[in-house]
Parts: sequence; structure tokens; C-alpha cells
Amino acid sequence: MPFDAAGNYTGHSYLIRLLLQGSVDRVMGWVLDFGDVKDRFKPVYRQLDHNPLEKLPGIRAADAASVAEWVHGELKPLVPELSRIDLMETPQRGVSLIFRGDMQWPLL
Repeated sequence: MPFDAAGNYTGHSYLIRLLLQGSVDRVMGWVLDFGDVKDRFKPVYRQLDHNPLEKLPGIRAADAASVAEWVHGELKPLVPELSRIDLMETPQRGVSLIFRGDMQWPLL
């Protein structure tokens, strides 16, 4: 959405890393196939891509921690092996959220 009368736009670009934890498949050598993770993440990505963060239902704020929490809440039911999310705004600035057991967002 334009943020000024001249039609200038603002937006965010993030790098996200999804870390999984679980039993390693003895034949394949991984916890979950990358293609499966990518397919499960796609609907979450579509909600974030080119959409204002303040319009996403359930997002607490428009900051990296809130976006990572929101991604966890959306993705954990689809990828139960999800154990950590790194969400980087720049190469030097971002957040890492580590989940233990059945932690869910939002925390009440």
C-alpha cells in the first residue's frame, strides 16, 4: 500500500529458517523431506507475501518477533516437527524463537 501522496511504497523482506527436530529416517537421512516442508509452508508464505502485516489476523505487531510468533502459530499444525524459527530482517538483525514441547502462540 502506498504510504505517501507520491505513491511511494514500503515493505519488509525477511529471511526465514525453519528448523525441525525429530527422528531421522534411516533410509533417507532426514527428519522431513525439504519438498514437504516447502509445500506446507507455501500457504503461510502466501499470506505474508505482498500483504500488510497489520491486516493479518492474529498478528500481535509488525515486528520480527511477532511475525515469527505468527508463523509458528500458522505452521506448527502443519509441521509438528518445527522446533525453531529464525526470522532475519537484515543479515545482522532478527530473532530466533525456540519451541519446546507443546509451546503454542500466542502465549497467554
